[in-house]
Amino acid sequence: MNHYFEIALCIYLGIGFYLATLGPAGKDINEEIDRARGSSLLNAYLDREPPSEFKLLLFRVAITAGFVLLWPVFIFGIVKAQRKAREESQAFATKLSQGLWFQYLGGYGSINCQDCHHVESITSFTHGRDSSTSGFQCQSCGEFAAIRSGGPGRAADYESTLICGCGGQLDREKVLFCPDCKSQKLKYDMEFIT
Repeated sequence: MNHYFEIALCIYLGIGFYLATLGPAGKDINEEIDRARGSSLLNAYLDREPPSEFKLLLFRVAITAGFVLLWPVFIFGIVKAQRKAREESQAFATKLSQGLWFQYLGGYGSINCQDCHHVESITSFTHGRDSSTSGFQCQSCGEFAAIRSGGPGRAADYESTLICGCGGQLDREKVLFCPDCKSQKLKYDMEFIT
């Protein structure tokens, strides 16, 4: 009977070790170690020395040992979180494959149509201390507009101006298209970001 317990314990710990190193938890543990290490920019901003590699090793051993001992408690949450992240990544890739979206561009730059070679400068989003400028596109004629808002919490101030000169609706939640040929095959070259 004692042999069965020892075998079961070895199997339990083996599964936990596998999951904590090569399995789904290994990625999460590595990310936590990287977060604890911090970037050189973050460490400089916080005016701190990065933790020593020995402390990081102790941290890794502690997290791994805790997971190995308690893996049935954590594994379903980890698998669920990784599945959700994978689904969100696939949805994001699908959305990006449709074309350019203002919310995934930054700063000021130019769009280049891959079909008719039209080039136009646009503002996606820029900001200062007390205001911001957001880019919009008319869904009828394709004209681009940059609208300045009065700062945080004041987006409603410019909602009435979301009508183009042609009478069409200005929108930033739709795929961008070329104003000349209406193609969605666009390339964005950012010139600056704030």
